[in-house]
Amino acid sequence: MKILIGLTYYWPNISGVSVYAQLLAEELANKNHKIRVICAKSPPDPLFEQRGGAEIFRIKGLPIGKGFIMPSYWYKSIKQVRWAEVINCHLPSIESFWLALWGKVFGKKVVVTHHCEFMLTGLLSNKLIAILSWPIHFFVYLWADKIIAYTEDYANNSSFLKIFKNKLVFILPPIKINKISNFQFPISKKYIIGYVGRIAWEKGLDRLIEIIPKFKKEFSEDFEMWWIGPYKNVQGDNYYENFQFLISNFQKEIKLIGPIEHDNLNKYYAKMDCLVLPSTDNLETFGIVQAEAMLCGVPVVASNLPGVRVPITMTGMGEVASITDNNDLANKIIKVLKNRNKYIKNAKNLELFDYKKTVDEYEKVFRID
Repeated sequence: MKILIGLTYYWPNISGVSVYAQLLAEELANKNHKIRVICAKSPPDPLFEQRGGAEIFRIKGLPIGKGFIMPSYWYKSIKQVRWAEVINCHLPSIESFWLALWGKVFGKKVVVTHHCEFMLTGLLSNKLIAILSWPIHFFVYLWADKIIAYTEDYANNSSFLKIFKNKLVFILPPIKINKISNFQFPISKKYIIGYVGRIAWEKGLDRLIEIIPKFKKEFSEDFEMWWIGPYKNVQGDNYYENFQFLISNFQKEIKLIGPIEHDNLNKYYAKMDCLVLPSTDNLETFGIVQAEAMLCGVPVVASNLPGVRVPITMTGMGEVASITDNNDLANKIIKVLKNRNKYIKNAKNLELFDYKKTVDEYEKVFRID
């Protein structure tokens, strides 16, 4: 099949959405499908390149908050849509309006992958995007033939997905990671508490800082937090600039590692005793890093958010913590650290986190009748 994947940010951007789309594109290409990706161009990315079997077409524009405005997208996307048999729009993305519209005009199959939706929370720019994007995204969902969502738990709490229940197909995200155990990495602490993701306002990292005194009381100095992921020049978010003074007060406790290539993440998971996902906003809808950590033998503590709690409730490999009670978050992390082996031993359903199954399910949805 000729498949066009449209999203705002693609490789080399690092986010759950971009990693998801890249893995999907490259695995579909490995199965002899012809794949094109249309996305935003950030300096110094080229306008066109081939990577992992996919052709990447980038469009110039201007970043607005977490979004990207591409004035030429409406007409440059026509050629790509006419080439394709199936259009896969990854939302949120304002430009998906044009992909869905041209898809219907030219009689193409339109499949939406729903990653999250902007709510009237957080930064002012995000609130403005939420207001502007709601009607645009509504038409994309209206024109879609099928809508892929991660979980029923999230769909039941989504303002968009509730409206289009008859179009929903539930497919877990593609999880591709290999467990390793022989990576040599100097560790001087007994407990390693990991976080993997961007340093952004919705991730709840201020909560981890607030509970450091409780960890010090429980473990003395024998613990360390590893924060892995982009923190400088995060698209649409200057949170780190306002946040770094807090981090500087805990340089002994927090190791700011920065972005790591996805293929190397397993080396860091291998040394963690617990992964924490303390998110506070519905922009977090699953947390792919949870499933990756579990497959690498690391139990997880995650926020009690729709979709985010699913990996833990599916597997039993961790604890779900309150999104408002930091004391509960601290207690759950301590519980997991002290009982790590029990969570690993009793884990179930880990085989469901398999990128091959995800790609197979996508092929079924993409299939042209």
